[in-house]
Amino acid sequence: MTRPFQLSIIGVLALVLMSGCGPGGNDGNKVQMPRFNEPQLAEGRSVWMGTCRACHLMGAAGAPAVTDYEDWEPRIAKGMPALYKGPLNGIRGEDGKYKMPPRAGNDRLSDEQIKRAAEYMVASVRFLHAQTDGD
Repeated sequence: MTRPFQLSIIGVLALVLMSGCGPGGNDGNKVQMPRFNEPQLAEGRSVWMGTCRACHLMGAAGAPAVTDYEDWEPRIAKGMPALYKGPLNGIRGEDGKYKMPPRAGNDRLSDEQIKRAAEYMVASVRFLHAQTDGD
C-alpha cells in the first residue's frame, strides 16, 4: 500500500469517527444537545460530549439513543443509582461480551464524572422529549 493511500484512509476514518456513529450519519447533527445552568449538568455535558455521544446520540451498537424517550423511560424509572451501574461497571449482552465497556470505555474518568454524564443524559432525554412531545 502506498503512503498517500494510507493517509487518505486514515483521513476518511477520522472524519467518520468525528461525525459520530449510528444510523443516519449526519442526522446526529440535527440534534442540538441542551445546555443546563446547573454546574453538575454542565460538567456532565462536557464528559457526555467527549465520551458518551458517539454511541448514545443516535443509538449506535444498540445503545439507547438520547432521542428515544420510550427506550429510556423504563431505565429512568429505576432511578439514578441503577443508571450509574451501567457506565461504571459495564453492561454485558446475553453472549457475555460487553455492550458497554466498564467506565464507559474511558478509564481516565472518575466515578463522579461518569455519574455527572449519566445525570446529564437523563436530563437531556427529558428535555428533548419535552421539546418534541407537542409535535
